[in-house]
Amino acid sequence: MTTASSRVDGGAYDGLRVLDRSTRLAGAYCAKLLTDLGADVVRVEPASGDPSRADGLDGLFHDYLRTSQRSIVSDADRWERGADIVLRDEPGPSGALVAVTISALGFGGPDDGLNRLHIPEAVLQARSGALMGHGHMGSVPLTVAGEIGEFVAGAFAALAAATVWRRVQRTGVPETIDVSILEAMQLTMLTMPTLFANFPGGAKHAFRFVMIPGNEPCADGNYVGITTNTLAQWRALATAAGRADLLDDESLNTMIGRFMKSDVVLEALHGWTMAHTAAEIEAACEAARVPVAVVGNGKVLLDAEHLRQRSVWVEQPGRAVRRPRAPFRFSAIADRPLEVAAACGAHDHDTPWVRRALDGDDRTIQLPLAGVRVLDFTAFWAGPSATAWLAAMGAEVIKVESVQRPDGMRMAGAMPPGHGPQHELSPVFHAANLDKRGITLDLTRPEGIALAKRLVRECDVVCENFTPRVMDDWGLDYEALRAERPDLVMLRLPAFGLDGPWRDRPGFAQTMEQLTGMAWATGYDGGPPIIAGGVVDPMVGAHAALAVVAAIAHRDHTGVGQLVEVPMVEVALATTAAQVLRYQHTGDVGGRRGTHGVYACEGKEAWIAVDDDNDPLDPSDRAAWCGERTPEIAASELRAAGIAAFVAVPGFATLDDPQLQARRFFEPLEHRFAGPQQFPTWPVRCSGGPGRWWHTPAPLLGEHNHEVLGGLLGLTTAELDALASDQIIGSEPV
Repeated sequence: MTTASSRVDGGAYDGLRVLDRSTRLAGAYCAKLLTDLGADVVRVEPASGDPSRADGLDGLFHDYLRTSQRSIVSDADRWERGADIVLRDEPGPSGALVAVTISALGFGGPDDGLNRLHIPEAVLQARSGALMGHGHMGSVPLTVAGEIGEFVAGAFAALAAATVWRRVQRTGVPETIDVSILEAMQLTMLTMPTLFANFPGGAKHAFRFVMIPGNEPCADGNYVGITTNTLAQWRALATAAGRADLLDDESLNTMIGRFMKSDVVLEALHGWTMAHTAAEIEAACEAARVPVAVVGNGKVLLDAEHLRQRSVWVEQPGRAVRRPRAPFRFSAIADRPLEVAAACGAHDHDTPWVRRALDGDDRTIQLPLAGVRVLDFTAFWAGPSATAWLAAMGAEVIKVESVQRPDGMRMAGAMPPGHGPQHELSPVFHAANLDKRGITLDLTRPEGIALAKRLVRECDVVCENFTPRVMDDWGLDYEALRAERPDLVMLRLPAFGLDGPWRDRPGFAQTMEQLTGMAWATGYDGGPPIIAGGVVDPMVGAHAALAVVAAIAHRDHTGVGQLVEVPMVEVALATTAAQVLRYQHTGDVGGRRGTHGVYACEGKEAWIAVDDDNDPLDPSDRAAWCGERTPEIAASELRAAGIAAFVAVPGFATLDDPQLQARRFFEPLEHRFAGPQQFPTWPVRCSGGPGRWWHTPAPLLGEHNHEVLGGLLGLTTAELDALASDQIIGSEPV
């Protein structure tokens, strides 16, 4: 990365005016991210102060979210009339240029009136399908701890606001954005359950999945988190554990196979892990290139040498504690200096903003990122979900794979054999790669590298999410690509960052959940940690897309491109900061959330989630009451009494949710091999469009080689045929 001394002062959104009138965590996190990027954020509080100031941690979490912001309690309407962006709980007339509404269910459907109830995330997880997808079969379904859905919704709110702001600056037309926390959770807290149920070979079964192996006990009392998403990782783990005999059982070659034989797998692995410390198991897995992490909590994270060396922990201004820094690095923009979180109403005497006069009046602009071309080297879920947003908002995205090494998600998420080409039947690959064009290039050979560099010259943005050594070894690092295109924006999305002791470690979403405390807080009372289930991937994708949009905005104003680094681990840490703050304040690392708020009702696998904090009944009395009613009747009666409650539905059933249907959260597309499918969209609705998010299915492997390499680079048919003969390009995996 470029050193701070060579960067310009001020964030990408220095001077952007944001008024935060929202009351949910999602709004607070949205405001924090925009603050991190340089915005002038003014928080509107009640005269008694934001309730989060009395959060049980002496207001530490409040201060973490509200660092470098101003606070007012009066004259909010006048401030709003001069705001560029306002964050609100409900729609309505607004003087701001971009009005962002963040609510539990979103507006415009049959249940939008329920938004006036306080619906906590734990209850929303039931309706999103997440509750029924976590925990052990035969046990109470498990709520994912940490209000992760609120953080994800906040990230999408910031992303939508920043993207739409680019259009508003050009058109001069005010816009509204409607953000649904339910939709954010359905999109991210499960792994495409509606598609897995409806793709060829899929089935509609209520199914709770715990990753095997996962968080395994060690001799020193710690847990080590192990991830085996691929066959190669499983084979490497079994060999490292001294159990190569497990490789003779082909049924263990898949994640679902290991889940179905969890007793066999865990008995074998625990014989190894319980004979060694967590650090020893971590070292052995790292040597075998198996994604691994000692399961983290507030104490473990503060002690992690990698995070210390990368200066991830910074001082909270005015408080004697450390907190995570902003989750992205920009080579051309210095980190924003942190300022003390303001006292309630400290800025009531500041002069409110005056409405900005925009120069733009181009009413022909349809999509905010139209005209931006992206070269996309990303794979699996986090990176592709970031570039999918760019595509949906108008960018031309060219996805690069190779026949030697297709995107790993093509196989890691593939459906059972017998329904078509395996590499074309992964629901997650499809969902994360809609509206993209797909090409293949063998980047291990000079001809492939040469073509990649020619493409870079024609692109505004390059995105990749390999371990850092991969692009470096290919000679496709930022300095090399900037030589081809001086104003290039390059996104690098490493698991642990571009430097530090863990630089070259592989890491997946599960690894981040294990390391950063998400798993530590999730699980049954007295039981081991359980991962959140992949949510970090699309969460990172939203943050990465936001960073790219910010870098594009910076280039719009300065003409300067830059390197953007968004480490997966730092995004996850930004959302689990409360654990680190709690440990420093109390010395307590906390425990598992358990199953409170989830009740069995009349019937088989019939459950509801209830807002226990606003329920006058004791939990034991509520359990008896629920047991006498069907979940539908129980939830309806509770909501009628003003208590938030929803039936816990399996993930695949959300396709029929009337609120999601009314808001057109799923959109139809037909694919050559997958057939007609309903694809999830985004958890936002923008008044200026798009009216429809998706237009083309995910590309077949190498589907657009001729269109891109011939049309954009001008290669002849003979040249393309020669490249195919040499397997520099192609359309079938080798």
